[in-house]
Amino acid sequence: MTSSKPIAQNIIDGTIFEIKLTEDLEEQINYHFEDYAIAIFTQDYHHLRSDYIPIHWHNALQMIWVYQGSLEYQINNKVITITENSLLLINNKQLHSSKTIDQNANVLCINFDLNFFHPKLLTAHVEPFFEKNPFAYYLLPLSLEQKVKLSEWIDSQKPALFSVIAFLTMLIEHLLTHYDAATKNNEENEIAVFNQMLQYIQKNYRNTITVNDLTSCALINKNTCTQLFQKYTRLPPIKFINKHRLYIAQDLILHTNKSISAISEEIGFNQVSYFVELFRKNYHLAPLQYRNKYRVQTNI
Repeated sequence: MTSSKPIAQNIIDGTIFEIKLTEDLEEQINYHFEDYAIAIFTQDYHHLRSDYIPIHWHNALQMIWVYQGSLEYQINNKVITITENSLLLINNKQLHSSKTIDQNANVLCINFDLNFFHPKLLTAHVEPFFEKNPFAYYLLPLSLEQKVKLSEWIDSQKPALFSVIAFLTMLIEHLLTHYDAATKNNEENEIAVFNQMLQYIQKNYRNTITVNDLTSCALINKNTCTQLFQKYTRLPPIKFINKHRLYIAQDLILHTNKSISAISEEIGFNQVSYFVELFRKNYHLAPLQYRNKYRVQTNI
């Protein structure tokens, strides 16, 4: 499966779309079923290209099936490995990111709202469960029959809405009957504080950002700031900021003809040599070498 953009291909109508995040790191999703907030798409990760999806959240639930390879997901402060044998369900408004481990990976995703349930069923059973159990994620073992069903949707131009809703209903039913309340998310306030700092970075990455800037925006001290970044990104604050800048640089290198010096300045690096050094360290090639090796010439 090929694409002109790294990662994220819409399979309902065959169009390819870029991952776009708002200033508060919400991913923008295109929903294609009339009257239902359901989106189905694939994500292709190229390991040698160092593809990953940075930390973000959705105002919807997301079901993930890694049907080829394996991926490492970080959901809030938890790190898990996902393969073809399990479905991952991520609750709405949970911070998460994903990256390859040692090989390419291919993913089928369904982002969805719960409005496909009958209103009475939703009000009486489904919504009370989600209000009582603010879980971050849930893992569901997959049967061979379920894998076959999901496989049919990978290359489908438009899976049957009834079939998709039936599968999602099964998924939610399993959640309601098997969920262990001990795994619920108890860190909502902490995540909200951390998200304030992420939003500050998203809005200001083109400028110089210090740890003091982050602590001021979140009204916390330096130790708490560092602890939160280590907990939710496994990186110190400044290293995370630079990683965020490099992710944006990766897209600009692959999909524009801008010079490396212009890209360096655009993403907040004052010295091109430092930018090149960091990019090589993270992506294993200098920026120009990376562009020449991985960009799709027909789309530049």
